[in-house]
Amino acid sequence: MDIKRDLTAKFYAKGNRTPVGIILHDTAGSGTHNDTKYLASPGDGRKVSVDFTVERDGSVHQLIPDLRAGWAYHAGRATQFKGLRNAAVTKGCIGIEIVQKADLSLSPLYPEAQVKAVAELCTYLCKEFRLTKADVTTHAKVITDGSRSDPRKFPFDSFWTYFDEVNGTSGDTGQIFHIVAAGDTLWKLANQFQTRIETIKGLNGINDASNVIVVGQKLRVK
Repeated sequence: MDIKRDLTAKFYAKGNRTPVGIILHDTAGSGTHNDTKYLASPGDGRKVSVDFTVERDGSVHQLIPDLRAGWAYHAGRATQFKGLRNAAVTKGCIGIEIVQKADLSLSPLYPEAQVKAVAELCTYLCKEFRLTKADVTTHAKVITDGSRSDPRKFPFDSFWTYFDEVNGTSGDTGQIFHIVAAGDTLWKLANQFQTRIETIKGLNGINDASNVIVVGQKLRVK
C-alpha cells in the first residue's frame, strides 16, 4: 500500500521496540488533513503523536520514521492491554488515528476508502510484525477509566470484512450465529468467538451506546 512519509512527529520516543498490538483511535479534530499536521507538530504545547493517520480519502501517513526504533505518544494514560500498562501500552502498540471531526457531523461518517485503508494498514502491520486479528484493538477497549470511546461509530463490520478480504480469509469464515443464554454478555461472546464487541454490535444493528442482549436472542457473532 502507498504510505506517505512526508511528515514526521515532533514528539516521540526513540529506542528498540517490538510492537505487540495495534490501537485504533479517531482524531476528534477538524476531520481534515490538518489533524495529521497537528499530530505531527502540535501547536498547543501538547506532546502527543501517533504512528499513523488514515484520512478520509484513504491516504495513509506514517509519522514515526522507524516503527522498530521509536514509538508515538498516543495512549499512555490509564490503559491496559496484553499485560502492559500505561506507558508500556504506548511503546508496545502501534497507534492509528482515523481522521474524524469532533462533532461527528461529516457525511458519510467514514468513507469506504478510509475504512478500506485502515483495514489494509492493519493487515500490512499484522504481517510485518506477526500479529493477528486478536492484536488489533481500540482506545475505548484499552482505557481503564472509561474516558475514551474512540474510534467513535467506526463501522467494524465493514472493517473486518475488508480485513479478511485483504488476507484472503473471507472464504474461510462463514457466518456464525449464537442464541443468547442466561449469563451471556457481549464481552463474554466477543471473547468466546474471538471477535470484538463492536463487531457483534455492527453485525446485529445494536446501538453503540447499548450493551443489552436478551436470553433467546439470535445474534450473528461472525
